[in-house]
Amino acid sequence: MPIKNSSTKAVRSFRLSVECVRQLKDLSCNMGRSEGEVVEVSIDRMYREEIRFGKLMISEGQKPEDNYYVGKH
Repeated sequence: MPIKNSSTKAVRSFRLSVECVRQLKDLSCNMGRSEGEVVEVSIDRMYREEIRFGKLMISEGQKPEDNYYVGKH
């Protein structure tokens, strides 16, 4: 995963559970990376796993989110 200049990255805000914040801090300390970098690595790994197990099929002109369907209950 390439490291980019932080001033060029988009700013996002998320509401995380207390447990998630604790895990994020633990990972950040253990990996010696910022919390933002841990989030990037985590999403990259999850994305690769989704592709690996066929839940994401990336093709030209297709949006990954089109592969997911959320129906009404």
